[in-house]
Amino acid sequence: MEPLHLTYTDGHVMVFDADTVLRLRRDYRIVGALEGSHPTNPQQNNYYGLPLILLPEEVALLSADPSITGLEQAQGAHSEQEQLRFDLFKDLHKRGFHITRGIKFGADYMLYPGEPMRYHSHYIVNLVDHQDKITPRQLIALSRLGTSVKKTRILCSWDSTVQQFIYVNVDWSEIG
Repeated sequence: MEPLHLTYTDGHVMVFDADTVLRLRRDYRIVGALEGSHPTNPQQNNYYGLPLILLPEEVALLSADPSITGLEQAQGAHSEQEQLRFDLFKDLHKRGFHITRGIKFGADYMLYPGEPMRYHSHYIVNLVDHQDKITPRQLIALSRLGTSVKKTRILCSWDSTVQQFIYVNVDWSEIG
């Protein structure tokens, strides 16, 4: 397989080549986020084009592959929280999900069962501290938001006693 070259600039890893974007999606399940405008219609903001910007978690995952170049300057996790985010991303990726940013739904990630261009996301994922208490009001708000967009909210936390992530599905349903 031909090596992939990614571009690191101004603190971001970007992809400017459509064939590389397709290979990242097909061979690595790396989705990234298109951030550029379309040359023929730069004023619209519904659909974006190249470059593709990779999440720091995607960069960290790809940096382990020796056939990918251009990541030498990209830095790894700086804090414990960043490391937890990367570990969660890696765990979800190992489970076969395609993963995108979840900020649109107040989450850390959105999970897709397959290629996001072909499937809707099923899950909205939030990383929470294992020691934090979630109030009933917060739980209701999280589950209602997930249900209103036809997705299941997943709360994830690292349990250091068993050295693994704990996943809790939160779904809202009416009574009566």
